[in-house]
Amino acid sequence: MNSIVYRLLPAVAFLGLSACATDEVVSPVRLQNEGSLTVVATSAWQFVSLEDSALVSPTPSANASTAWDIAFLGTNVTLNGGDAGPGAVTAACLCQNVAATNEQVLAMTAESEFADFDTVTAVPAGLSFVADALTPAIVGWFSGTGAAATADVSKTWLLRLSDSTSYAALRVKAIAAPTATHAGSVTLEYRLQTSSGAALGAAQEITVNAGATGGTRADLNAGTTTTDNSAWDLHVQGFTIRVNGGISGNGKGGAATTATAFADLTTAVTNASAYRIDTYAGVFGTQRYYRYNILGDHRISPTFDVYFLRRGATTYKLQVTSYYSLTGAARHITFRWAKLD
Repeated sequence: MNSIVYRLLPAVAFLGLSACATDEVVSPVRLQNEGSLTVVATSAWQFVSLEDSALVSPTPSANASTAWDIAFLGTNVTLNGGDAGPGAVTAACLCQNVAATNEQVLAMTAESEFADFDTVTAVPAGLSFVADALTPAIVGWFSGTGAAATADVSKTWLLRLSDSTSYAALRVKAIAAPTATHAGSVTLEYRLQTSSGAALGAAQEITVNAGATGGTRADLNAGTTTTDNSAWDLHVQGFTIRVNGGISGNGKGGAATTATAFADLTTAVTNASAYRIDTYAGVFGTQRYYRYNILGDHRISPTFDVYFLRRGATTYKLQVTSYYSLTGAARHITFRWAKLD
């Protein structure tokens, strides 16, 4: 269920909300210039209108709706602009804490970092605003460009497959006959793990045509390519590999990087927070609002960096202050925002 909690700065009152299937703003609460919101983004994208300080349900789809400004799902952040939607929202990052040590980040709190947010009254000169673009979970699987592209066999990914119960280790073993626009025949080498408690299997291969119209989908559990639009795990098209999750499909697929060599892996299962999904991202993808696993406990630690969102003549500042609820539940993202004059 879509849900959002409202905090009025500096009040401590909370309001719960469910979204309906309409582009209409679904809350009577309206904050004119600033606010603090907690978005429960556990299993589906949550879309927020900053102008109305409310959760909205884009209709007919997020890609075709101007009703939202920013959306959250887990650690992913998408803006309504570029590839993601028609809202022309762009963003830049002040990133005042980029040089902070891990120890300093762990010591930060919403209270201690409020001054960084509050004292920002204008966008500093020289900041570049960018729009969102497709950001696959699997990147860096080849080197070179166009017809000179070659597979990077040193890179390995841990996959959560689209059914969310099976897993696989993956690397791209070979690229044959690439062109300026696609990777040609791509050989995927993978080791299947049928459940979290099962053993990681022996290496298998499947070759897909990245230049086919619409690309080629692979079902790793079946070990075959497929034309099924729902029962697939990887979609190779052009020079892009997508997972069946996030903005690319309705599955629960995701990918995590690993430093362990493909042949040395004993499991493809890792912490759920490590699996990334395909998303649209810009500044929030290249300059993330958090650091991960600082203490080896897989926790998300906000850096409290200040971001700027621009839509037309309106600019907002935004700072993520928490990833957890008061009881410790993950994916309860709290952020504060304010409209700049």
